[in-house]
Amino acid sequence: MKNRTAGICSSTRKLQASFACLLFFCVTAVAQERVISGVVSDSTGAKIAQAEVEVEINGVIVRTRTDESGRFTLLSASESGTLTVRSAGFNTIKLQLNDGPQKDLELRLEPAGVMERIVVTAADDERIPVTPVSQYAIGRREIALSGALTIDDVLRQAPGFSLFRRSGSLTTNPTTQGVSLRGVGANGASRALVMYDGVPLNSPFGGWVYWNRIPRVSIDTVEVFNGATSDLYGSGALGGVINIRTRTEPATFFDFEASGGNKSTGAASMSAGKLWDTFGLGLALQALHTDGYVLVPAEQRGLVDVAAGTSDISGLLTLSKTFGPTARGFLRFGSFGESRENGTPLQINDTRITSLDLGTDWQPRNAGYFSLRLYGSSEIFNQNFTAVAADRNSEVLTNRQRNPSQQLGFAFQWRRPFGNRHSVSAGLEGRHVRGHSAERFVDAGGRQRSFGFFINDTVLIGSWILSLGGRVDHWLNYEGFSNRDLFTDRSDTAFSPRISGLRRFRNGVSVSAAVYQAFRAPTLNELYRNFRVGNVVTNANSALSAERLTGGEAGVGYQTFGDILFIRGNFFWSKISDSIANVTLSTTPALITRQRQNLGAIRARGVELSGVVKPDHRWELSGEYLLSDTTVLRFSANRTLEGLLVPQIPRHQFNFQVSYTAGGWTAATQGRFVSRQFDDDLNTLPLQKFFTLDAEVSRSVSEGVRLFLAMQNLTNTRYEINSTPVLTVGPPALFRAGIRLSLR
Repeated sequence: MKNRTAGICSSTRKLQASFACLLFFCVTAVAQERVISGVVSDSTGAKIAQAEVEVEINGVIVRTRTDESGRFTLLSASESGTLTVRSAGFNTIKLQLNDGPQKDLELRLEPAGVMERIVVTAADDERIPVTPVSQYAIGRREIALSGALTIDDVLRQAPGFSLFRRSGSLTTNPTTQGVSLRGVGANGASRALVMYDGVPLNSPFGGWVYWNRIPRVSIDTVEVFNGATSDLYGSGALGGVINIRTRTEPATFFDFEASGGNKSTGAASMSAGKLWDTFGLGLALQALHTDGYVLVPAEQRGLVDVAAGTSDISGLLTLSKTFGPTARGFLRFGSFGESRENGTPLQINDTRITSLDLGTDWQPRNAGYFSLRLYGSSEIFNQNFTAVAADRNSEVLTNRQRNPSQQLGFAFQWRRPFGNRHSVSAGLEGRHVRGHSAERFVDAGGRQRSFGFFINDTVLIGSWILSLGGRVDHWLNYEGFSNRDLFTDRSDTAFSPRISGLRRFRNGVSVSAAVYQAFRAPTLNELYRNFRVGNVVTNANSALSAERLTGGEAGVGYQTFGDILFIRGNFFWSKISDSIANVTLSTTPALITRQRQNLGAIRARGVELSGVVKPDHRWELSGEYLLSDTTVLRFSANRTLEGLLVPQIPRHQFNFQVSYTAGGWTAATQGRFVSRQFDDDLNTLPLQKFFTLDAEVSRSVSEGVRLFLAMQNLTNTRYEINSTPVLTVGPPALFRAGIRLSLR
């Protein structure tokens, strides 16, 4: 293991050294006055009056509105900036202005309310967009100011986002990185789907997420959709969807970030592109290493307790091309390698992933928008399990697993507006996954094939946006085996409808409501792979059936002109039948045995609040609060569980972010409070409440060059992560200093 880790660390240092050579580059902008003008229309060409047009240049914002003919004019004294156009009932668009005059721009807005299976057009990058679904957006600025090193820690800004365990991906086993949104919970598998550019990021075998597969600086926007969205995305979207968007169109640019800090933590991330006529070549790379920390509190440690650290390298190579003004495509090759120590000398794991993605988007005249994604990946996950003595002075290797898996899939979407108040979208999706778990005494695995079709109809009636849609999915688990035993092939079908509506009033108030159904099919990991954490063994269950959710929500929002203030509140309720949980079968002082089972039914209900205040261009304040009551409603196999709280779901979560920009300086902080939760189904292993604070201070030294100091867990809170029943705690304070380059 040390050789493997040393190899990755050596590669990391070489990559960081090569990146450091690029630090000598900088550019100097020459300001010149120019006119920005254009016309705003809808998808049919009809002009939109009173649309809000905004240009942000070096932190200075200038606003105007379109006249009755949809035209606008602004003056600018800089060569670069961001143009934003908004109008009630339509999706907001954001454009990066290029050098030279920007006159007679033709800007078209699409009707709001269509959450696309594949993101084709620019979406609303506002932190809390006004849409019929509970949506939250984190842009490049918020990612940079978060103080966080990994994207999952950045996502904790979104209300209700959490991983299966309380800690982040920087120092924890990947099988604990299943995503939970809005109180639906998670185990190793996510109850939320994570996508990047229309391609699933969740592990095809286990459903967890390798967050560092995507180099951090290559991410443009992360959109979080809370609430069931199986009507578009099928299995996995039981609790919502996280959509990560990167740059796939041809362009010339260069973004780079490097930092180093305590715990021997270092990271370098780069994203660059070169445009040749209609062709583009993009390269994104990232290397990260940390020695980590000892998971067990000092008073409980033994001789076997060592630091849990990680080393990983990721890369994406993208070839892109435009085909005229209305079509483009890309081919992307990805590679990822990770090696981890998990707190004792023998508990180690490593992962290798290669992927190939093909995407194309085109718009034939009068035929609508078309998008297609083809993808495939190969993953090998290796893990050791041990039994640790009660005095924690020795450990014994109990199991060694090798989990290879492969997937092939496609997603197709068509969308067409009919007039300026009607839009229809439809799509197909299919995926084939195979994988197995090779252990010392058991070799088990199988295949899973799925196919889905969806259709959605959105209509603007006055100030109402009404949407009706649904999806049908069919999947088959086949060729399942455990050693020489063969499992019976099992298939199932799910229908996931959704009805939603939103109304905007002239005073800035909006109201929305939705009802829906969703599902999640069990992963190959849940069906066939056993695992051990500490002295807790969890067995697989090949007889698992799909989880099914029925729910609804209602919300109200308020937005002022210029987005100085926006607040939104949602009440939600959902019932999950046949929920998959780790159920305790027996307990002894040396061993706790559990099995994955369909629990019966759980209920998740609560209130979600979000708000953003922008008093001027220097200040931005935002906050999110989630009240979640998630309990077991019914479990006939063990009535004692009924009425208990579902594990790993706190009742209260609260986040806030504050940023200030002036004179080339930017300071930002974000805080997070999580109330008490339980680590087990019997509610006997509580994890106490905690509060953490992250911060970042940065200074622009020239255009495109910025120095920064980032701090995670500034309060050095050693909060409780899990109890197996040995308690483990969260990371200490992490301080990093670094540099960012952004050249256009």
